[in-house]
Amino acid sequence: MGRFALFSVGLALLTLAIDGYVYVNWRRFARSRPTVRWTLAVYRVLLWIMPLALPGYFLVFRWWEVEPKLARALFFGGWALYYVPKIPIALVLLIKDGTRLITQLLAHLRPRSPAPSTTESGTTRRMSRAEFIQKLGWSAAALPFLTVGQGLLRTLYDFTVYRVTIPIPHLPRALDGLTIGQLSDLHAGSFLDERPVHEAVELLLALKPDLIVITGDYVNHDADELPLILPALRKLKAELGVWGCLGNHDHYAHTPDVVRRLHEQTPLRLLINAHHTFRIDGARLHLIGTDNTGFRQRFADLPGALKGLEPDPHGEELRLLLAHDPSFWDLEVRPGYPDIDLMLCGHTHGGQIGIELGPLRWGLARIVYERWAGLYVEPAPSPRGRQYLYVNRGVGTIGPPLRLGIRPEITLITLRRA
Repeated sequence: MGRFALFSVGLALLTLAIDGYVYVNWRRFARSRPTVRWTLAVYRVLLWIMPLALPGYFLVFRWWEVEPKLARALFFGGWALYYVPKIPIALVLLIKDGTRLITQLLAHLRPRSPAPSTTESGTTRRMSRAEFIQKLGWSAAALPFLTVGQGLLRTLYDFTVYRVTIPIPHLPRALDGLTIGQLSDLHAGSFLDERPVHEAVELLLALKPDLIVITGDYVNHDADELPLILPALRKLKAELGVWGCLGNHDHYAHTPDVVRRLHEQTPLRLLINAHHTFRIDGARLHLIGTDNTGFRQRFADLPGALKGLEPDPHGEELRLLLAHDPSFWDLEVRPGYPDIDLMLCGHTHGGQIGIELGPLRWGLARIVYERWAGLYVEPAPSPRGRQYLYVNRGVGTIGPPLRLGIRPEITLITLRRA
């Protein structure tokens, strides 16, 4: 069973479990109230249809080629508005039910004492208070729907700069302190206008990196989306230039040739199964770029990208690979190329929905990708002894135009001699 099939089954089971749990609690509240009892019949139908909606959509429609953009937006927006708010609701209900269960267990363990006598009016007051709290709770449950609805209609790009220092053993002294600015997954079709991309580019330029790289997915579905981001890309500049590779979305609707042609209008230079060597104060920085391999695509040719690359005779070099999909790391890089020091990629968006609070890190992408966001360090049988992978969380979105807990990323990487 492929990764996409596993992801689809896992997502269907997860959404069914969350929705079913919320339904059971809603049924307790609604069945004794005629004004909202009618919702139960509708809810029972949606409970079994909605978990299959997203996998079914991808299975039936070749959405990247022919599905109208408005239909895609309405479908993904409706799916997100139905499910995403129920995650915090389910968590609150889980805490409530867990607290009630613990209270009941403690009550059974305590010695029983005669119950105090109560007046009819006292009982009525307690019932009214309980009913008020229950109604208040379900009223508050509407807030996540309002929050997500606002996010869908008015997407806010809360760009976050991630500063990452990578200590590389035996890094050439000439490259100690070199800074790399990374953008990934611009997904031009996810923006309503040019302003968000201009903001992201201005934030990146303010960091003054020595080298700028963009690791694929410039468009969502077709090259007609590129004019939305080209004015911002034209502003990019760095001492060692602006370089990039292609992603899986750049191949949808057969757009790579158009993407290449339009990028000739910007400082961006694409490395498609190719490399470029910088000579910096006696050291060599080999910048390598592959086409996309992953998610049912196999366009990368790493041996071809390395062809003609001259290693430094004194070992004063660094090999930096741009490859869009992190699965390429385990597929080809680690098994066969221990001399690649650092790979930069994107593709996962961090799942767009998740949580990152200190050591607590989880995103939807974790269901499919072991390495889904941030820096990963691996031992390697090479002179340096380590290899590094960095997975960028992306700038744009795909699917639901929404991010919750996973912020769009601008990365500044600083290389240090360990």
